[in-house]
Amino acid sequence: MFGSPMSSNPKHSIPIFRGVGPTPATAAVALRLGDALRRRFRLDFLLRSSLKKVSSRFGEVARLKDTNHQRALFQFMGFNHFQWSFNAVPATLMSLSFFNGDESESNKNFRKPKSNTSRSNLFDGRQWTNILLAANVLVYIAQFASNGKLLYWGAKINGLISKGQLWRLVTSSFLHANIGHLLVNCYSLNSIGPGVEKICGPKRYLSIYITSAIASSAMSYWLCKAPAVGASGAIFGLVGSYAMFVLRHRGMVKGTEGDLKHIAQVIVLNMTIGLLSQGIDNWGHVGGLIGGAAVSWLVGPAWEFKSVSHDGRKVFTDKAPIFSLIKQHPK
Repeated sequence: MFGSPMSSNPKHSIPIFRGVGPTPATAAVALRLGDALRRRFRLDFLLRSSLKKVSSRFGEVARLKDTNHQRALFQFMGFNHFQWSFNAVPATLMSLSFFNGDESESNKNFRKPKSNTSRSNLFDGRQWTNILLAANVLVYIAQFASNGKLLYWGAKINGLISKGQLWRLVTSSFLHANIGHLLVNCYSLNSIGPGVEKICGPKRYLSIYITSAIASSAMSYWLCKAPAVGASGAIFGLVGSYAMFVLRHRGMVKGTEGDLKHIAQVIVLNMTIGLLSQGIDNWGHVGGLIGGAAVSWLVGPAWEFKSVSHDGRKVFTDKAPIFSLIKQHPK
């Protein structure tokens, strides 16, 4: 989640996700980022030119009499988009060293237990991950086509949220500050998303992602005054969801100790980068992480051993708390 300062300190955040070390693919990406830095002055000129166009479009809006609205608009228009990109590079390079397409140990060893309900093909595929990736790309194209108006309409801007524009708590997670921000978040989502979707199922996966996005924006709204955009809070929610799954199934899934250790390392490294770097919205990450873990605890899956079938296979049932709540409140 990129943020921007109300004064001179830009706020952005780039999450770090799964993997135990650099791969040839990530090294290639890092080299490409280095090459991009050499063109930074040209990019600076282009970004500043685009910002001038956006500012002229917002000129009429700035005449609004509402003081809070004017202040929020001024803060948004004062962003240094190039500074966002430049400050993101060190965190991005560190993030790439943790990206890995390999499946985690618990995912390799986990076999979906048989519940007392037919769930054939429920956990197969990665349809919602693909849809979310496409949505992020299409929204960014729409941002470009709208000359920044869409970015202003949907960004997390505290003053406008306080005025009742609550949709920003969701829309800000589908907007991105620049192409580098978009690519890193898409790579992160593609790394962790399919695994979480496989173990949770599409419906729960989508509910976790959206709720994490809202929790991330809400935490940032309460504790960070700077405007912000980006999917990293929602992606961090997937990390929290995966951590909850691993904690719940430590006794039945192999490799969970290694996964828990790696998750802890990823979280600590992200928080450290956030504290040492300008422009990383740690509160957005924390909100997404907590939101994802909390929703995953509520909706599951929470497999428990039930019985042994006639052919000797173990049968499990899903004991997620939400099912107990539904039973206690019949229609």
